[in-house]
Amino acid sequence: MPILFPNLQESLYTRVFSAGYVTVDQWWQETDVLRGFWRLYLNEQDGVALRLRDGLFAMPAGRLVLVPPGLAFAIELARPVDQLFVQFEFLGWPPEAARELLPEPLALPPDDLLDALTRRLRGELSAGRGVLDPVLAGRVKALVHLAMAAAIEGLPADRTRRALRIHEGQRELLSVLHYIDEHLTEPMSNAQLAEIALSSESRFIRRFREATGRTPARYVQERRLERASELLVSTDHSIDEIAESSGFANRYYFTRVFTQRMGLPPGRYRSERPHLPAAPAQTGGREPAH
Repeated sequence: MPILFPNLQESLYTRVFSAGYVTVDQWWQETDVLRGFWRLYLNEQDGVALRLRDGLFAMPAGRLVLVPPGLAFAIELARPVDQLFVQFEFLGWPPEAARELLPEPLALPPDDLLDALTRRLRGELSAGRGVLDPVLAGRVKALVHLAMAAAIEGLPADRTRRALRIHEGQRELLSVLHYIDEHLTEPMSNAQLAEIALSSESRFIRRFREATGRTPARYVQERRLERASELLVSTDHSIDEIAESSGFANRYYFTRVFTQRMGLPPGRYRSERPHLPAAPAQTGGREPAH
């Protein structure tokens, strides 16, 4: 039997931040503040809409809705609804590239495999298993990948080509992207990252910019800020501890960079946002986890 795709290498690295099955009410409008993630929603009832810059997107009941990262929206909720949700990211996909592929929320078309997995996860998450154990985490990630496959399949040809270019760029740089995420507290040079990528420094910088839209240094700084933002609203760690665990030399440098990027200092960023549960992959229950 021939081996199909002998050089196939999975490069769509997915990190799930939270997943669950909850009843959403007014608190969803107040706590859904971390917009740097992809979102996957399924509402059991009608009555939920996202107010976008260009209009209102009504979320159809019983349909999975994919929301790209970095999208500004306000939540309009006519009544409490039961909701399955997943927050996740694709490592190496900057929000700008994600919005180029998917500029607005997308209600996914019916699909037997996707719908069957959604029904299974709805039951498992509503049972409140408490943590994303390896089995449940695998199913959640499978749902994310199936949803993304369905979205890309329906894109216009030019946007599909863009998705494939991002995918190819990730494949070449995946080892570097993993290394960056696992060593954010350590100094990193372009020469060091190029060596991991088995490339010359000049070629590595060029390919990195093509794949992510950023220089390696800018990408590293943004990943550190994303980690810090997550820790600010999901833990009670001090600003000093968060600066250190996010890879910043000290609190003062962290505060300056964070304020420039986010528009307000870390302490105010935290005080204006309700704390999320400390566990990054909370499931089940009725707490505002997303």
